[in-house]
Amino acid sequence: MQRILLFFPLLFAMAGVPAEEPTRPYGSLFRAIAGDSLERDHGIAVLGFGHVSLSEANHDIPASRMPQGRARNTQPQSGVPQDEGLNLQHIGLIICKGDACPPGRIAAPTRNLLSRVGPMPGPRGEKVVVDWTLSALVGEDGIYWKTKGFDDWKWNADDAERLAFTQWYLDLYLPLGAGTTVLLGSWHTTLAAEIGYAFNPPNYFASRTYAFAATPAKHVGTLVETRLPLAESSGLASVFLGVTGDWNAVDFGSGAGGPSFLFGARWRSPDMRTWFDVETVYGNGEDDFGDVHVENGIANPRGGGSQFLALSSTDEYLDRVVTSLTLTHSVDERLSLVFEGLYGFQEGGDLAPLPFAITEDSTFYGVNGGFRYQLLPRLYAGARFEAFVDEEAANVLWGGVGAGGGTVYATTLNVTWEALPWVIVRPELKYDAYDGSGHLFAPDRNGIAQHNTQLLGVLNFELRF
Repeated sequence: MQRILLFFPLLFAMAGVPAEEPTRPYGSLFRAIAGDSLERDHGIAVLGFGHVSLSEANHDIPASRMPQGRARNTQPQSGVPQDEGLNLQHIGLIICKGDACPPGRIAAPTRNLLSRVGPMPGPRGEKVVVDWTLSALVGEDGIYWKTKGFDDWKWNADDAERLAFTQWYLDLYLPLGAGTTVLLGSWHTTLAAEIGYAFNPPNYFASRTYAFAATPAKHVGTLVETRLPLAESSGLASVFLGVTGDWNAVDFGSGAGGPSFLFGARWRSPDMRTWFDVETVYGNGEDDFGDVHVENGIANPRGGGSQFLALSSTDEYLDRVVTSLTLTHSVDERLSLVFEGLYGFQEGGDLAPLPFAITEDSTFYGVNGGFRYQLLPRLYAGARFEAFVDEEAANVLWGGVGAGGGTVYATTLNVTWEALPWVIVRPELKYDAYDGSGHLFAPDRNGIAQHNTQLLGVLNFELRF
């Protein structure tokens, strides 16, 4: 609690910084301190962001030493807020250059193709452009944004708020074909309707979807995307191919393993109001679960790695594939719609050192849809509806609390208020119902869930500086 309250003086300090433009809160604190010459003359920006959330469930969740280090666990319903009470989800910085900065946060894109975002209107650039990003955060979310084999340190494995270097990459634009981009380094995934940026949009909700919780958070490797030479009347399109390590890890495979492959395509309507993406990640799911540090008899996950524990006594290649389809449409300036479908498969292993280890072939899939509507110039209302199936409770967020597999249905309602250019206030209600073996919500002191339904309230403060 005390560590969280230390950040509220920062909030009031930001409120006293003169607004340059209402649409440019990101980087405002650094510009107020150091001036804008770095950004204006060199295209380099220093952007600050943060999330503080207050969460409360309708069940009396007992305090206990949960596997992820929290006390009153609201997973897997909440997605990002981990615990009942006041949480410092994260406070972070992004140092970036040019179009490697989050789209539209500093200036309009200058390329006709943005890495992980897709094709943009405009002609092909004729110059090679080298941009880059380095980002880091500290907070309870740090455990999920760490990279196995890089920043999953033992020394802070028992800390609730952890430091994580979330992205570090080069972003190249090449005048090849109709325009080509190359990412090299560590970068947030494009799967599950989000590209990992802690900004709104694309994240309309404080909680995340079950689809998001079934995909990797980030990749280490390379991603090549090229724009297709379509006629203007046919819209804009691109295709991409990536070669990466294991999920949320620098490991490119050992033994019978090998790299993972990320591939797919994107299409945008001529008026840019309709976006369609199909994305697939395929690779070896054997032994890429996150490492654990045991101290004083307590096991603390170090972060990174996948959420699926599949092991083979002979290092056999265990297939894992996840495919995501995303469709977004802007009806008009006030109403936006989103639909997503996800399918995943994990081949089972033959070892079960923990109860939630995957020893038979497992399938998970689901759909979700939602909307966001502008009520007033700085006030929005949104709703999201989900149905998600994890047939064998392959995800540790399910199997780790005693669920045996089934279907979860979820409804999320929220209001988003841009109270200041630097502060977004987002109250949210989420009701989930689980139909399956075991229970999914409100773990007891032994870590086993007690209920099949749960109502969760979240009051989220998003800081932009």
